[in-house]
Amino acid sequence: MPGEPRRAALRRAVAGLIGGLGAGLVIGLAPAGAATAGQDAPAAEPAPVILVGVSDLRWTDIDPRVTPNLWQMVGNSAVGSVSVRTVRPVTCPIDGWLSLSAGSEATSTEVDSDRDFLNPGQVGSGELPSCGLLPDVDTSRDGTYEIEGWDDFVRLQEDTRGAYGTLGTLGNLLAAADVCATPIGPGAAVALADLDGTGQRYELGMSAEALRECPVTIIDAGSTNESSVLRPSSLAEFDTLVSDVVAAAPPGTHIMISGVADPTASPPPLQVAMEHVVGAPRPAWLSSASTRHAGLVQLTDLVPTILQLANVPYDQFDAKPWESDSVRRMSVTDTVDDRRDFDQIAEVIPDEGPIFGAWIAAVPMSILLGSLVALLAKRQGVRWAQHPLFNRLGIGAALFAGAIPTALYLVTAVRWWRWDHPALVLGTVTVIAAVAIAAASAVARIPYPWRFVTVQCAITYGALTFDGLNGTKLQLGSLLAAGQVYGGRFYGFGNVTFTVYATATLLLAAAAAQMLLRRGRRDLAVAATMVIGGLAVLVDGWPTFGADFGGILALVPGVVLLVLLTAGVAMTWRRVVVVAGTGVVVVAVVAWLDYLRPAENRSHMGAFVARVIDGEAGEVIENKIDALVTSVSTPLGWLEIVGFAFAVAIVAWPDAFKVPELSRVFEEWPALRHALLALAVTFAVGTLVNDSGALIAGLGVLTTAPLMIATCAWWAMRPVPASKPPATTRA
Repeated sequence: MPGEPRRAALRRAVAGLIGGLGAGLVIGLAPAGAATAGQDAPAAEPAPVILVGVSDLRWTDIDPRVTPNLWQMVGNSAVGSVSVRTVRPVTCPIDGWLSLSAGSEATSTEVDSDRDFLNPGQVGSGELPSCGLLPDVDTSRDGTYEIEGWDDFVRLQEDTRGAYGTLGTLGNLLAAADVCATPIGPGAAVALADLDGTGQRYELGMSAEALRECPVTIIDAGSTNESSVLRPSSLAEFDTLVSDVVAAAPPGTHIMISGVADPTASPPPLQVAMEHVVGAPRPAWLSSASTRHAGLVQLTDLVPTILQLANVPYDQFDAKPWESDSVRRMSVTDTVDDRRDFDQIAEVIPDEGPIFGAWIAAVPMSILLGSLVALLAKRQGVRWAQHPLFNRLGIGAALFAGAIPTALYLVTAVRWWRWDHPALVLGTVTVIAAVAIAAASAVARIPYPWRFVTVQCAITYGALTFDGLNGTKLQLGSLLAAGQVYGGRFYGFGNVTFTVYATATLLLAAAAAQMLLRRGRRDLAVAATMVIGGLAVLVDGWPTFGADFGGILALVPGVVLLVLLTAGVAMTWRRVVVVAGTGVVVVAVVAWLDYLRPAENRSHMGAFVARVIDGEAGEVIENKIDALVTSVSTPLGWLEIVGFAFAVAIVAWPDAFKVPELSRVFEEWPALRHALLALAVTFAVGTLVNDSGALIAGLGVLTTAPLMIATCAWWAMRPVPASKPPATTRA
């Protein structure tokens, strides 16, 4: 029967895609199984723990003359940089201590949208929000205490985006496990208060007796930035306090020194993090499973660290305990210099981010508008629009615009933040990399319309695939990620990276498929599409790689649609529904497998399943919906949605919109139309399921359009051979 080969191809396509994803899941599950097998190991003995929290302690403050004790401790401790970003654009001391109380981001005041036009996380007005004082601590004769205004703080969290915890969680868990804890200072009292804002003991000042009273002690050391004049003396006082704590602590005590806030800048700069075990010196890098980067932790990681040392379960937290497995073989001077260099990321990106953001958005937008003007001029017979040099310049500009996102990831490889002039290096290397990528595609000897797409998308696909398999290190210093600056994703693929990766994946798959279809090998074309798309799904979505929950939901339907169209399967409404549901099925399986791992190894996928089981997922979903509504209710959001809809309409009906250049490319490259439709599905679903909302639709157009403009302009310049048979016949 005529339809039998097509049905056989469909069966092979679906079976191969499921088999490929299954094999990937088995490979990815191997480490999870090993981790699960070890979770029944005997629990370690509780270790005394002292947290010394302070506001505004940066690595530039660690100096052998001003802070000699801290300088010496660097040489025999685990050290790193800690992100103290919470909910507001700045982190006030009360916000930091409330976040420790909840074990997740918290706030002390009502939060207005702080999304800047080009740089989310920045204060749009350029003015820093003011910080209130720490609440009073009312003590009674029996030694108990109560935090004034606690109920008001609790109510505030209900309307706060991103705050999934409950104030008083840390104190409640310690009390439920019968673990004694001593707060010293008002901030510590906030951190250790119970669910109702009360505690069993409170010390106003530090003493050797207070440190030995309980196995858990938290000290509020105030701020090192009382004023620009007093700062050196404040640092010296803090250094003396730390020395006194180390001298009074018994051997084996884990002393954690960490910045908890910084109200002087938005977003707050990275702070000092240090863990010293009394009597057991060990130079190492601090890290945690919540960041997956040596030398980088986040504020809320302190909570599971304290609970782990006290042998108290901490499964409910997204934050993870501090780890110090990575041995540090550097002198104290080199270590401090390394941290200062690293922390420049948090200074350069906020300062220069708006400039780079404007440039990143302006270049593709200028190309789009210029192409529209040139097209209209050409239709009117304007002479300059007909000149070959003008067309070549336009093609080069479009290729450069299309290469910018990839260049912004590759620039991390030169560790631009370690140079004397990081902003200059960042901009220069980004331009050089983009020019090199554009030049590589321009000189490629491929006489077909997929010439530019093949080169540029192969570079992007290869770079991000390797990065996903290698721990997403390229995300660390990229302007398109920067989780350590804005307190977002510290690892894996964020929404911007997903958009760039999805574009490269589906366009590259379409190019590979068309090459094979020209040779009459539909079976190999389907297989190539499955391999390229399946690997991308695995890299983007698996918890130990990209860990992109929404990415799986959006990319899987696009890949499946492209596979079916490549196999020659006609799409019906029933099949469209099935395609749309594939992402839900795959993400459910991956999230469940992630949930089966020990709590300390789970990503946010497994944590979400845990919330569903515990009946606490509603707040997460509500926050996602609020973010989506916010993204589409602004003028920029509407512009992104309208632009996306217009681009999809052009792809569907190029002749109706008088774009014969695109129709001509489709005639030679039918798989391109399939890929663009698959991208439309991916970006539409991504807009609906990710908190970036309309941003994904807008970025989808900006990442795809430059390559399409360059392709159409170049192919339109070539004469059509009279003897060439139609491409559809060959395919």
